[in-house]
Amino acid sequence: NGAAPPARPLPGMGAAAPLVGGTPRGLRPPGPPGPAGSGVPPSRAQAPQQPLMMQPGRPPPPGGAPNGGPPPPRPGMPAAGAPAGMPAQRGPPPPRLGASPHGARPPPPAGSCAPRSGAPPLPGAAPPPMAPPPPRMGPPGMGGAIPMMQPPGQGAGPLPPRMGAPPSRPSLPGTTPPSARAGQPFGGGYVQPAVGMSGDFDQPLAETFRALTVSSGPGGGSVISPAELQRPTPEELAEPMRLDSRGDSGRQRGQCPPKYMRMTTNALPNSPATKGKAALPLGAIIKPMARDDAAPVAVVNFGAVGVVRCRRCRTYVNPFVTFIDGGRRWRCNVCSLANDCPSDYICDLDEHGVRRDVAERPELSSGVVEFVAPAEYMVRPPQPPVFLFVVEVSYAAVSSGMLRCVAATLAHTIDHLPGGERTQVGVITYDSTLHFYNLHGSTPQMLVVPELDEPFCPMPGEALVNLSERRDVVKQLLEKLPSMFGATQATEVATGPALKAAYTVAQHVGGKVSLFSATRPTVGDGKLLNREGAGGAANGKGAEGGGLLAPACDFYKTLAVDCSKQQLCIDVWACHSAYADLATLALLARHTGGSVQHFPAFSDVAAGERLSRALQHSLTREQGLEAVMRVRASRGLRIAAFYGHFFIRGVDLLALPNVDEDKSFAVEIAHEENEIGASTACLQAALLYTTTSGERRIRVLTLELPVTSALNSIFDSADVDACVSLTARLAAEA
Repeated sequence: NGAAPPARPLPGMGAAAPLVGGTPRGLRPPGPPGPAGSGVPPSRAQAPQQPLMMQPGRPPPPGGAPNGGPPPPRPGMPAAGAPAGMPAQRGPPPPRLGASPHGARPPPPAGSCAPRSGAPPLPGAAPPPMAPPPPRMGPPGMGGAIPMMQPPGQGAGPLPPRMGAPPSRPSLPGTTPPSARAGQPFGGGYVQPAVGMSGDFDQPLAETFRALTVSSGPGGGSVISPAELQRPTPEELAEPMRLDSRGDSGRQRGQCPPKYMRMTTNALPNSPATKGKAALPLGAIIKPMARDDAAPVAVVNFGAVGVVRCRRCRTYVNPFVTFIDGGRRWRCNVCSLANDCPSDYICDLDEHGVRRDVAERPELSSGVVEFVAPAEYMVRPPQPPVFLFVVEVSYAAVSSGMLRCVAATLAHTIDHLPGGERTQVGVITYDSTLHFYNLHGSTPQMLVVPELDEPFCPMPGEALVNLSERRDVVKQLLEKLPSMFGATQATEVATGPALKAAYTVAQHVGGKVSLFSATRPTVGDGKLLNREGAGGAANGKGAEGGGLLAPACDFYKTLAVDCSKQQLCIDVWACHSAYADLATLALLARHTGGSVQHFPAFSDVAAGERLSRALQHSLTREQGLEAVMRVRASRGLRIAAFYGHFFIRGVDLLALPNVDEDKSFAVEIAHEENEIGASTACLQAALLYTTTSGERRIRVLTLELPVTSALNSIFDSADVDACVSLTARLAAEA
């Protein structure tokens, strides 16, 4: 019933001594650790009093304990020093298994009186029982013991623990709460962290920060509302964190604007070890044909002098080259070779070694410039803009409204195609057969080719017409297409033979082929099976191995490579209502510099306007024809990989049959040497292309960056958008 057992006389001491104030008569009450020589081991004297477990609903002992010590144990309660949650020791103490690490004395003879915890041992008294290890904090299901709450009448109890926070320890009268003992050692030499430090039981770090407030200053009573704090505008967030945006006006001169080329970090690591420590992708995102209406690209024509380039690395002259020998020679900023200046390009230098005409020459003051390419940069006459439309006219294309939407958009956009009088157009439709159109008469004439194994063009050289001469006939055909195939019941489509026919029509001149597809290819060369579900297992490329993301056949890749050699670009407009196998069809755009526009479950009611706007933008945007691009880096660096839609010729020459203002490419940069000795490094991208007006030009983008070994400089100059873009491309290629 919780009553204390009757007192028994101890051997040699007669009757049990009565308790006065809760302390045995003749014993010194426990208190703070005494001085040296008091008979109390220092490790035990410094050990904090563990909180006692109280039974709910019972009042504390009357009178407390003298001298601020802990109250005497109640019947059935654990002795002082025992951790919460452990039962009281009754009977003889458990045998000790070894010597105490605190230098405890050997056990006294049996029959002696054991002192309370914190009191000096009596001569001849039995040692106190060893306290078991403290229980683990946490729910009982995980092996822990939840401490009891403070009994009523002892002040405000501890707050309930927050979700995910460690439970707080209860405080008893006469003991010091853990938060007040900050910095005092526990048993075993552990020092409890101060309030607010990491690891505090009563107030974790997150709770400490939540309790902080923002005031106007010392003694001020007003509180600043977070809504009043100035935040960056969307325009500021859209601008990349470049060196020129940090106020470094010295480096702003001559740098390529970020719209054309952006580095993942604008301070290059000086060694592979520094790059590994930074753990940031090192590369550049290049958008050579980006549109900047605020600052148009300057065009430079060297005339008879020719384009000034380094004779070793073929780097174009740029704002970061150094002129020496009174302006008669210039040193390349990529390979450090000294080159002779053409006689018509020599200019005197000022006292700082800068050409006096630097402000008059865009190639020496701007990071992006265009050179008019001389005749040696042309293999054939400039290509005219050619647009060949290959449109599916099956039942799925008609019922979804794709045919009507595409025909109406082309009829409206045909007057705004670039190129002027040089523009050529052609139309091919297909379902289970191929349809060619003769546009040289007063009305369009359709020619049907049912042969799919070896498709041919029934009128070679006449499938393409000059738009300025046959504009009315082309519009008439586009307006009649929806009604011509409105009653079709054809469900089979021959996409592969239609593309081979388009290659035959335009291979002699090049251009852009726009493929409009609404059904997966089912007949002829390049037919594709449904690889979803059982179809994937039938092809041996199930979803477990990622086979759905791999091409199903090599037909479209081979055709795309042949098109790239003939300067043909293919854009894929996928308006499928079912499985389309874009992983295979996308190879057409990937190797020819084209793009893929996907409109899943297409319906002209829901997505017709979106398709029309995208098609208008694709046909009328600024673009370059029969282009090639090469990227060069300073000594000690190399271009390790390229990412984008192109075909690589040789090692580092990107073949781009068509490049427009929305195309971007990524390059990954690696170190060739263990350490870069120079303080700066340069990156230059050069794009040779033909404008829609028929002029051959070279667009040069140049960027110079500092080289550092400081990680904080690398992180501070990192461009988050460029890092994410390059990382996404790396993941897509993995």
